[in-house]
Amino acid sequence: MATKKMVLDDFEVEYLYVGYPECFPGYGVGPNSRYMYCTYGIGNTEKEALEDCMDIMAQCCGFDFDDEVEQRIRDAYGICDDSTTVADVLDLEDSDCGDHAWFHVGIKWNEKEVLD
Repeated sequence: MATKKMVLDDFEVEYLYVGYPECFPGYGVGPNSRYMYCTYGIGNTEKEALEDCMDIMAQCCGFDFDDEVEQRIRDAYGICDDSTTVADVLDLEDSDCGDHAWFHVGIKWNEKEVLD
């Protein structure tokens, strides 16, 4: 007998900004959004922020987050810088940046139910 499972349907991955949490305008889905769910991740590099976002998504989503889903997200995002740090972008010394500024990457998505 076939079982039902939730899978990732349509989604959007967004580079949000580099900056300080107190300046973060928020990230979400409103009443007119075509998406039902969202999350964002932070990191000292763009790659870390994307991976943090996917980790949070995988922990919270309730659907089958496998290697194929991860690859779809990475492909949709495109080239992801893993060497430029927040300090580089903000032209600060690493010690000036501390834990105060981050790269922010967000994902909005829908899910669908399929037979397994």
